[in-house]
Amino acid sequence: MRFTANRDVAISVENLEKSRKFYEETLGLKLVESGTRRAVYDAGHLTLYIVEGMPHPPVLSFTVESLHAAKRRLLKRDCEIVVERENSLYFRNPSGVVFDVIEPK
Repeated sequence: MRFTANRDVAISVENLEKSRKFYEETLGLKLVESGTRRAVYDAGHLTLYIVEGMPHPPVLSFTVESLHAAKRRLLKRDCEIVVERENSLYFRNPSGVVFDVIEPK
């Protein structure tokens, strides 16, 4: 099984509205999706997710063919599953670093 880095990076913000103003007006990033707790931007060579109240530092995202197999592998290697969704999960590695894993639909 191979984990392949993708173009997604997520960062936590304290105030989504204030942060949106910065990313849109100061940096000129193009908003591609928004919700009550997050905004998604086309930042050129990557997609930037800003998430209000996310409980960890910036997150690098990986793509896998099988989320189920990835989860088994991570748990066998002393990783902790932090958040689990239908086609993605966040895990904390043994050093405490949080990553995102996505199985494309």
